[in-house]
Amino acid sequence: MTEPLDDLLDSAAAVIAGDELVTRALSRDVPLPLGAGTMALLTLDNGRDHTLPNTFGPGGLRSLNTAIDAALGRDDVQTIGITGKPFVLAVGADLTAVTRITGRDQAKMVAQIGHGVMRKLRDGGKPSFCFINGAALGGGLELALHCDYRTVLDSVSAIAMPEVFLGLVPGWGGAYLLPNLVGAEHAATVIVANAMNQNTMLNGRSAFALGIADRMYGGADFLGRSLRWAAEILVGEASLDRPEPDRSSEVWDGAVARARAAVEARIHGAAPAPYRALDLIAAARTADRDTAFAAEDEALADLIISPQLRSGVYAFDLVQKRARRPVGAPDRSLARPVNKVGIAGAGLMATQLALLLLRRLEVPVVLTDLDEERVERGVAAVSGEIDGLLARGRL
Repeated sequence: MTEPLDDLLDSAAAVIAGDELVTRALSRDVPLPLGAGTMALLTLDNGRDHTLPNTFGPGGLRSLNTAIDAALGRDDVQTIGITGKPFVLAVGADLTAVTRITGRDQAKMVAQIGHGVMRKLRDGGKPSFCFINGAALGGGLELALHCDYRTVLDSVSAIAMPEVFLGLVPGWGGAYLLPNLVGAEHAATVIVANAMNQNTMLNGRSAFALGIADRMYGGADFLGRSLRWAAEILVGEASLDRPEPDRSSEVWDGAVARARAAVEARIHGAAPAPYRALDLIAAARTADRDTAFAAEDEALADLIISPQLRSGVYAFDLVQKRARRPVGAPDRSLARPVNKVGIAGAGLMATQLALLLLRRLEVPVVLTDLDEERVERGVAAVSGEIDGLLARGRL
């Protein structure tokens, strides 16, 4: 990175102009137990509830950068902690802002800024902790990986790197940090296989089992227990035993080759993102961090301006964001509460509609038809579908 980070942030703010729901890194001093000193605890919060999760646009990255610099510059702060607002740590880059990028140099700048801000957590000279209390996707998970230590709430349901799903790669350190933490095979699963499998998510328990987090806690006292463990680490009362991933060429390259064969069998070279991600994972075995981050910069610069990314973001926006908040729809505050739904008919289409309403609205549904026999068949059909969903763990 040749330009100073502040200059890059100024350039990004000018290039990616538009409305941004800025995620603030709100800092507060937390006296740690056991005489471990003071932690500057940074809470990521965009001022909205969990339905509008934290993202990182130029303003969010600037706030995070300023908060980290302030903590590193204080002699009375011994360590830095990061957590999120209720239910959400962060879900990565602001994709709306990314789609405003028009040139490769602008795209590369986005990658460099993410690396420049987040790597301070490892390079700043003070131990850093991330307390994953909610959804951690893409850049949110990469932020956690840049920290020296991590805890996770057992009830978190969304931990993933969905970049390949959209046509990108983890470009803020994830393609290097994750394989060097959990090994090539697990990294290929999280970064490529899960993303291509309808964006499959890890939960808190599976992330802990995989080695992404060092400790897992549950309950309302998650943060308190995490802070206690951080203090134990700092004063030497707790130790950390992370298994070193197998870096032998046979194991590492073999895992990448198997993942590449699976990708080839599925898409036959139709999209570049999974192949670029696997190239980065393969190189992570021997590359130093600076070289690996530079390779991520180049990959992200190529992919951000690709037609696959534009199409991926458009499709994601259409079926996710617009499905919940259609353009031109009346404000939700105008809606009257729905306490019960009645359906005229109990045939195939009526029972499918009844099941959909039960799952989405979670209110009683009444079926009517010409006679009792038809109604009983309809109710039995819906009940059978519900039993099947319960058995498969989907309800």
